[in-house]
Amino acid sequence: MGDFIQVKESQVHYYRDVPLYCKAASGDYVLYKPKGKRINFTEDARSRPPEVYIQQRDSKAAVSELQKSFNTHLKQSLTPGGLTKVKSILCDIVSEAMAEPSDASLKELPETIDVVFDGYGNNAQLLKKLADSSTSDRSTMDHAINTMAITMLYGSHCNLSPDETRRLSLTALLHDIGKTRLDSNIVITNRKLTDKEFDEYKTHSAIGHDIIKETGTFDFSIARAILEHHERLDGSGYPRGIAHLSFEAQLIGLIDSYEYLTHREKTHRKLKTPYETLNLIKNEVILQGKFDKTIFKDLCTCLA
Repeated sequence: MGDFIQVKESQVHYYRDVPLYCKAASGDYVLYKPKGKRINFTEDARSRPPEVYIQQRDSKAAVSELQKSFNTHLKQSLTPGGLTKVKSILCDIVSEAMAEPSDASLKELPETIDVVFDGYGNNAQLLKKLADSSTSDRSTMDHAINTMAITMLYGSHCNLSPDETRRLSLTALLHDIGKTRLDSNIVITNRKLTDKEFDEYKTHSAIGHDIIKETGTFDFSIARAILEHHERLDGSGYPRGIAHLSFEAQLIGLIDSYEYLTHREKTHRKLKTPYETLNLIKNEVILQGKFDKTIFKDLCTCLA
C-alpha cells in the first residue's frame, strides 16, 4: 500500500482539509478530493471510487479532523431520543482514538467528554439509558463508554465539581486503553482465558499507564488511575498487589467491575442483573475489604 492508507467508506465525507486519493487503472494513486473541499455523501455516492485513501504523512491531521467532525456530529445528536445514534458516534470516536493511541488521536477526547457532559451531565435518566444501550459488535468500545456514563452519573449524583466529573469521566473512557496493545484474541474472546493468557491480559493496566504518560497531554491522576484500576484495597489486585490506591482508581475499578458483570456475558459466566451484581460486590466490600464502603454506597444510591 506504500505511503497511502485506506479510509473507511462511512468516513469519507468527514474530511475537508485533508486531501483524498483513489487508485487509477494503472495502479497509481491520483488526487480525488483536494484540500478545502468536502465530499457530498449523497450527491457523490455514485461517482465515488470504491476505495479512497489518504497519504501517510497526513494521518495525524486526518485523525484530528475526523475526531473534530465526530464531536460536532455528537453535539448535534444529543437529544433524549437520540441515544442509539449517540452511542454509535461515541463508539466511532473511541475506536478511532484507540486504533493507534497517540497524542494526536487522543487530544480530542476531552472535548468529547465536554459534549456529553454538557448534553447529559445533569440528566440521570439519560446517563443510565446511555450506559444500558449497546452496539452489537463493539463490546470493548461499549464497555469504555458505559463506564464513562456511569462515572459521569456518579459525579453528578455526588455533587462533584464539573471539572472533577469531566476528569473522572475521561479516566473512565481511557481506563482500558492498554488493551489496544494486546492480542485481540485475548481481549475479545468469549471463553475463559488460560493462565498464560490471563497473565498477558493483566499487563493492560501498566501498558495503558505508559501510553497516557507518553502523550504528555493528560493529568497524572489519569495515568495513575489506569495503572491501579484493577488493584484492590486488600492487596489482592494487579499488577502490583498494592493496597494504597487513589480515589480515582478505586472509583473506576468499582464501576468497571459493575459494568463488566452486568453487560459482558461469557460462555463460562452468565450476565447478572444490577441487583445481583451489587449484592456480589457488597460481599467484596464488607467481607473482603476490596472496595471502599462510602464509594460503594454512593454508587448504589446513584444507580437506584
